[in-house]
Amino acid sequence: MATDPAAEGVLFDPSRRADVNVVEGPETTRVILRLRLRQPEVVPRLEWRQAGWTTLPMTPAGLLGDWMVFQAVIHGADLAEPIAYRFALAGPDGERFLGARGLAPDPQEAGTFRLCPGALAPFPVLPWTQGRVFYQVFPDRFANGDPSNDPPGTTPWGGPITHGTGEQYYGGDLAGLIDRLDYLAELGVGGIYLNPIFASGSSHGYDTVDYFRIDPRLGDLDTFRALLDEAHRREIRVILDAVFNHTGTGFWAFQDVMERGAASRYKDWYFFHGFPVDVEGPNYEAWWNVASLPKLRVANPEVRAYLMGVARYWTRFGIDGWRLDVPNEIREPGFWEEFRLTVKGINPQAYVVGEIWHVEPEWLEGDRFDAVMNYPLARDALVGFYRGQGGLGATELDRALRRALLVYPEQAVLMNFNVMGSHDTSRVLTALGGGNLGDRPDPVAVRRLKALSTFLFALPGVPVIYYGDERGMLGEKGENWDAQRAPLVWEEWGEAGRELFAHFQTLIRLRRQHPALWSPVVTRLAVDDEAGLYACTRSGGGEELVVVTTRTPGPVRTVLAGVSGRYRDLITGTQLQAGGHGLEVALDGPETRLLLRE
Repeated sequence: MATDPAAEGVLFDPSRRADVNVVEGPETTRVILRLRLRQPEVVPRLEWRQAGWTTLPMTPAGLLGDWMVFQAVIHGADLAEPIAYRFALAGPDGERFLGARGLAPDPQEAGTFRLCPGALAPFPVLPWTQGRVFYQVFPDRFANGDPSNDPPGTTPWGGPITHGTGEQYYGGDLAGLIDRLDYLAELGVGGIYLNPIFASGSSHGYDTVDYFRIDPRLGDLDTFRALLDEAHRREIRVILDAVFNHTGTGFWAFQDVMERGAASRYKDWYFFHGFPVDVEGPNYEAWWNVASLPKLRVANPEVRAYLMGVARYWTRFGIDGWRLDVPNEIREPGFWEEFRLTVKGINPQAYVVGEIWHVEPEWLEGDRFDAVMNYPLARDALVGFYRGQGGLGATELDRALRRALLVYPEQAVLMNFNVMGSHDTSRVLTALGGGNLGDRPDPVAVRRLKALSTFLFALPGVPVIYYGDERGMLGEKGENWDAQRAPLVWEEWGEAGRELFAHFQTLIRLRRQHPALWSPVVTRLAVDDEAGLYACTRSGGGEELVVVTTRTPGPVRTVLAGVSGRYRDLITGTQLQAGGHGLEVALDGPETRLLLRE
């Protein structure tokens, strides 16, 4: 009789993309199957059938929480025909089988799973995202290229940040960004993520009043057209921030309800609890109860059609993708699936990134987003590791990295938006102990940032630089005081700024040049909690790299057993030769070394 596998330490979900995945490649298509076990003595294998039964070993891929993940890859299957498969589990008490009917000692009793043609949504990796680094721009704080459009009461550039920073303007605009595109090209970035640029009632732009108009303080449609053309001429892609969960109170539909009350044809565009509308003590649903951000009723067909029209308009205009604000707060069935089909139907290469803060693999099944803002990897795990906070040692770093690699399907791992910090968090250099706005960056924190960024740029995914991080900007996110959104002072570099700019230039160049850094393959070599050291290999595109990092200040030496051959440090050019005991690597921590096998 078949039994419940989860009750016996076996997990497999055929509806989960991370467990059953089809990856299309230029030469072959792979079917990746993953099984989770809590039974260390059990050895699994995969049995699959089209013309006849074939047996494949399953290799351990790492721990996902308390579960060991095993993986098998089917090459050369005919995906126009169904694939039948099951798992065989060999243990001390004999062999059992896992199939569609559960866990049983007899394969016929366990049954088989079936992967049918078209069962999984196409989920291609966008080739242009690989090897590319993004740069996030908060428009009002980046550069002022046209003072004539500055709002009344604009703070002088570099002036003090005030409380209620959403009401404070510095005059940054799209013309300023155009002026600085050569700077970004010199840095080497290949993509810009723009915080909201549509007409709004604040400097942050998340309270949209017109989705079809560029905010006049930033420019106009011609300015944005020039930005896209000039960026594309430099091979820099541009994605826009979209806020579909809520609008500002100045949005035309909300204004109509304020004027007409229950007689307004737009009263069902929002969640009103009574009339007349009261914005002082809001009698409507709003994002986190912020009165200026009334929540849209996305289930309303008119609202949905309007928002899809917004997506069509700007995608046809020529943008390269979307970053979607708080998409997890829009739970209407089919909304994000329709959004993806709408955007991809116009531009199949459009990059769709969801602002998801936690590990939530359901958003990356191939039917909604290409990527999420991968805060748990860099902002949480890496900052905690290099800062030495929250008990995050090398073992915990390895677990966090395995989780980032195994909880999502391979395509999402390769496209995830790997942010160290953003407009919503403290500056990464501040989080690493570098100080606050106005301070001189602490040299140890600068070393931590260099080590962290080098390690992050060596991992799968799309690295992201928040504007000014490459110049050593500091700033703490407060309760109502966003120092992390301070204007970038172009005239001041400082020693840390020059050092970090050159460092990020090098990382971006290496990222473009070495396809091993785009690969999903990360093989652990060493985990040393005492030395605060972690090492792994990155292989792909005919290359193999050894990545070694430590957070410990001062000299650290390690010997990586089983590593042979000759290596070149990609940053310093130093040559290393493995000996009989392995490859000896010396670090001056905090530091990360990238070693290419020659």
